[in-house]
Amino acid sequence: MTDQPSSAEPKQPIFEPPEKSTIKDMLTIAWVLSLIVGIILLITGLFSFGITAILGIVDLVVFYECREIIKLIDQKRLSAAKEKTLIWMIVGLIFGFIIVGIFMVIAYLKFDDLIRSYQNSAKEQPQ
Repeated sequence: MTDQPSSAEPKQPIFEPPEKSTIKDMLTIAWVLSLIVGIILLITGLFSFGITAILGIVDLVVFYECREIIKLIDQKRLSAAKEKTLIWMIVGLIFGFIIVGIFMVIAYLKFDDLIRSYQNSAKEQPQ
């Protein structure tokens, strides 16, 4: 028996900047909080016939949009994700729960670093 080197080379791990995981973590926290707050506000608004029901619906929309932003990040459509984060961050700060908006602000501020790191890694890769 002869030792033959295997033709399959081990794959190098794909470079993922730490900013990406930070953004996804912040958006996931905002996602969970907006779901919890949205349900609470919706229930209290339905029982009290108040404006909190509308705020609960807004939080549930932010909940949905956070997941869509994470999908855009996974598809590496960073500028679209950044724009969408800005819109829903403002909506979350004004009409939603302030903590949800703060987590989205943190995620929004990290987008420039993420875009820059992807551009730098593209420049370093051999053609």
